[in-house]
Amino acid sequence: MEICFVAFGFMFVALAFIGALARNPAGQFDRLSANGIPARGILLQVAQTSSGMSGRIGRRFQSRRVRIDIEVPGRAPYEVRGLAWIPMNCVRDVLPGATVELRVDASNPQKFVIIGPGVGFAPQIVPTGPPLGPSTQGYGA
Repeated sequence: MEICFVAFGFMFVALAFIGALARNPAGQFDRLSANGIPARGILLQVAQTSSGMSGRIGRRFQSRRVRIDIEVPGRAPYEVRGLAWIPMNCVRDVLPGATVELRVDASNPQKFVIIGPGVGFAPQIVPTGPPLGPSTQGYGA
């Protein structure tokens, strides 16, 4: 019987930890930034005021209501209205009309995190000529 209480207590603590992690914007940010699908977003509307702040010192996030056009490579663009948790170092870049880099939840495309300012998708390396470097001949040669 004691073992049953210990097992139940352990399971309760584990579920409480998982629930806290799910509500913690830093935990959500880490999960989606590591496992989410890379995407680009165009911010159509951004609330002028913050809906709140959360996170530990050094990992602070601000929440804002946004309307964003999300573009996942290979899929049709779609629009999402909702609350975005924004890392404090990116808050100044989150303005209407701005392009931002995202990670989108594969199982729920309505969930996303803003990773940073939009730099587009990784460009393909296209050779455009000989490599740049010191020339073996001078201009007058």
